[in-house]
Amino acid sequence: METPIVLFVDDEPNILKTLRRLFMDEEYDVHTAGNGREALELIEGGLTPTIIVSDQRMPEMGGAEFLAKAAQLVPDSIRMVLTGYADINAAMQAINQGGIYRYIMKPWNDNDLRITVREALAHFNLVAENRLLSQELAEKNKTLSQMNEQLEEMVKIRTQELHQKVHELEGRDTIQQFLLSVHPLEELLQTVLTVVVDVCGLDAAAYYAVSEENMLERLAVCSSPAGKEQTIEDNAVLPLIQSRLPLLSLAVADGGGGQVFDDEQVRYGLTPVAKGSQLFGVLLAKRSQGEPFSEAERASMLSFARQAAIGIKDCHVHNNYDTILNSLDGILEGIKDFDENVD
Repeated sequence: METPIVLFVDDEPNILKTLRRLFMDEEYDVHTAGNGREALELIEGGLTPTIIVSDQRMPEMGGAEFLAKAAQLVPDSIRMVLTGYADINAAMQAINQGGIYRYIMKPWNDNDLRITVREALAHFNLVAENRLLSQELAEKNKTLSQMNEQLEEMVKIRTQELHQKVHELEGRDTIQQFLLSVHPLEELLQTVLTVVVDVCGLDAAAYYAVSEENMLERLAVCSSPAGKEQTIEDNAVLPLIQSRLPLLSLAVADGGGGQVFDDEQVRYGLTPVAKGSQLFGVLLAKRSQGEPFSEAERASMLSFARQAAIGIKDCHVHNNYDTILNSLDGILEGIKDFDENVD
């Protein structure tokens, strides 16, 4: 703790000498000034008194006037005035105006003056401690407020994630029920895209098949009921998909289950539709407004894309069913002819 600084101001040198001797054994850093102007120069020069004790009746500048000016320079200091009985009214007026902590009558009692200065120092320390506690409390309240905001944001995000997960499960169940029986490919894709648009809150979604030569063909598109005017222009999205195909194919080939890409400028999301290492196509999502695709939404689109891949493979098998049967009939007929020739 720093040594308290006490500044005595009086135009009588003998009084200043007496005051300095009086506090010689106290743990104070004592300074003196012969008038208000000199004391103000000390303060303006960098002196920061903890306690200022000034005589009231001084030439040029009275004690109350000096202490008022000192209050502007060192507002935290404890200011007291020495006054005789004749100046008691001026001292009381200074106290009432709020600039003076206490007045001390002349002639003073040495022991009482020591006690008064100690009490003033205790008051200074109490005010300083209260100020420090108030600052700490304000900082803690600020920190607590920030933590509450972060907690609210975390709860908000978690609630959104749970809400998204519930919607995803409902959507997956819808698609799963549809996959229990074989449907035309167009119906399957429309069902998947409708679920994706609804669950992820999209403006529109489309499915682009990818050929062995990496040629793209749009097979289905779906817009949200609220955004029917939203369209997906092939000339706008085909270059985007084409540029991302190597990354999509690589993700599928690595067995990572695919990834989701989005372009922040136009808010397009691309999800590979694949089963095993076979890439069937790309699910494209469009959102013209709002936040970029969240991780939960990306996970949902990837889950729906996997279901779509299962349905697409089943459709391919069903479409080739007659060809497979003809091939089997040919094989069986060949076996029959072989047996007859052997016999």
